[in-house]
Amino acid sequence: MGNLNKVLLIGRLGQDPEKRVTPGGHSVVSVNLATSERFTDKAGNKQERTEWHRLVFWNKLADLVEQYCKKGSQLYVEGSLQTSEWQDKDGSKRYKTEIVCQNLQFLDSKPEGQSTGYQKPQSGYQQPQQGGYQAPQGGYQTPQAGGYAAKSAQPQYQANPPQNYQQPQSGPDYGPPPNDDFIEDDIPF
Repeated sequence: MGNLNKVLLIGRLGQDPEKRVTPGGHSVVSVNLATSERFTDKAGNKQERTEWHRLVFWNKLADLVEQYCKKGSQLYVEGSLQTSEWQDKDGSKRYKTEIVCQNLQFLDSKPEGQSTGYQKPQSGYQQPQQGGYQAPQGGYQTPQAGGYAAKSAQPQYQANPPQNYQQPQSGPDYGPPPNDDFIEDDIPF
């Protein structure tokens, strides 16, 4: 089986994004994203645990994050883990692990302070790849004629749906699901 380095997160920004430009002319934004998990401890008390993740956005994604996000903005991000190593002043090895983001979706309904002309992207924005292998998106779907065909790639960033778009009508009612004799106690674990 092959290797996989993929991270999916939904969380809120911990500070306003600040864009920097590298000497090579590339835009970069580094921010912290908070994710929270709620659970009940052994004593029955409700608890919340927050994890902080360091995100890095490059080029067009960096521009979008700087333009549309601020502290508290909710984002969905996809990326990969990248660890850097360096030596500090004392000669000790230091490490940092960051999530390099390739896909982004704004989850806030409308960023505060933005004009009413802005609409949330419907399908997110995918960072163009800089080479290397790109795994196919999706999986397989069964066409009407039988056989298998690869799904098309994810749609790119789209701010507004087409003018003539109509909301699909609800599908047919198939009734309740059929009864089966499956009993959860039959599961061996």
